[in-house]
Amino acid sequence: MMTLTELLQIGDEVVFNVDPERRAWTDTYKDVPDGTKGVVCGFYDAIIYEGRAPVFAHPPGVYHRKGAVSVWLPDGRIIPGDWSIEMVDKDEEKRRDAAMRDVNGVFSVKQVRLGDLPLTPFWEGDKVRVHFQNKRGKQEMTVGRIDYSRMHARRDDGSPWPFYDVKFKEDGSTSAEESWIELIQRGNVWKYYNNQPLSFADLKEEASFFLLIGQTKEVRNPANGFYSWTKEEVLEAIKGGHVHGFSAGNGFFGSGPHINAMRFHNEELGRRVAKATLEGFGIAA
Repeated sequence: MMTLTELLQIGDEVVFNVDPERRAWTDTYKDVPDGTKGVVCGFYDAIIYEGRAPVFAHPPGVYHRKGAVSVWLPDGRIIPGDWSIEMVDKDEEKRRDAAMRDVNGVFSVKQVRLGDLPLTPFWEGDKVRVHFQNKRGKQEMTVGRIDYSRMHARRDDGSPWPFYDVKFKEDGSTSAEESWIELIQRGNVWKYYNNQPLSFADLKEEASFFLLIGQTKEVRNPANGFYSWTKEEVLEAIKGGHVHGFSAGNGFFGSGPHINAMRFHNEELGRRVAKATLEGFGIAA
C-alpha cells in the first residue's frame, strides 16, 4: 500500500478494512472492526539507504520518505494504518494519484535526499579476507551488499550486527561483522567513486559493471511507447544507433523473453557494446 501512503495527507478520513489473515496474527486491530473510520494524524519516518551497487531508481545516498500511517480514532486511540485502511474520498484519491504520475503513467514516489552514505572501511565489490569465528576459518571473498541501516545495531548478546553481505568464490553468500574483515584489494566500485583506473576481464564484465552502478538508461520502443521490444526491433535500433544493447528475461506464463533496451551514459562504451552485440548476431555494424 505504498502508493496510498504517498497519497495520504494529515487530516484525511480513512476507513479500516483489515485482511482476515492479518487479524489472525496480530492483536492491533482486535477492537477495530471493518468499517471503523479514523483520521490520518501522522506518518513514521522511513529512512532509505540506496547503495552503490546495484543502483535502482535513485543515486547512492540516504533518503527520507513517508513511512507507515498513524490513524486517530474517535475514541482517542492512535493506531497504525498499515495495509489495513482505505481513503474515504475516492475522487480525491484518484485526483492525487493522477497528479503524481508522469506522462507515461509511472507513479513517482517522493524521496528527499539527506546526504551521502555513511563511511565504511569496505565497499561493494572489494576483495577481502574474512576471518570467520567458526569452522569456516579464513576465506577470500567479495563484499556484496551493505546493510547500512544496521551499522550500529547489536545482536541479543551485545555483539555488533554482521551488516556486510560477503560472497564466496564458488557460490553463495553469508553475513560478516566488520571486525572479521581484512581488505585484500579495492574493487571497481571504490575505484569508480575515487577516480581510480578501473580493470575488467572483458567487455561483458565492463558493461555489466556500468549497468550495475546505474550508468545506463532504459529506452522505450517507439513502435508501442513501452519498454518492451522484439529481438528484431531492438537489433534494428542498435544498428540505427538509437540503442546500445539489450537484456532479456523470461516472460510470464510462457510468453517468451521480455527484452529491455538500453543506452550507456558513456557513449564510447555504448558503441563498443553495440558493435559486439551486432557481431554476435552476425550483423555488420
